[in-house]
Amino acid sequence: MSILTTLPDTASVQEIQRNYRRLLDRVKATRNPLFILRNNLPEAVILDVESWNTLVKKMIHKEEKEALTAIACFEEDRRRGKLKKLRGSLTELMTE
Repeated sequence: MSILTTLPDTASVQEIQRNYRRLLDRVKATRNPLFILRNNLPEAVILDVESWNTLVKKMIHKEEKEALTAIACFEEDRRRGKLKKLRGSLTELMTE
C-alpha cells in the first residue's frame, strides 16, 4: 500500500451499491484504499487484505516497541533507586 500523495480513490454509497464488484476489483488490483463517501463526507474505507495485514503488523510492532521502551525506563529508574513503594491507596495518592 502506497502513501497517499494524490487525492484518494473515492466512491459514494450509491456507487458501492451499483458497482461493488468493479470497485472491489480496483482496490485489490491497485492496493489503494477506497474511501466511501456519504453526503460528500468520509464514511468508511475499504482496504485489500494484504494492506490491512500490513497495517495490523505495523501497529503491533509499534505497540511492542513502546512497551519495551517503558520496561527499559522502569528498569533504569529501579536501578537508580528512583522508585518508591506506594503506601495507602491509589485514590489517596491521586488526591495529594
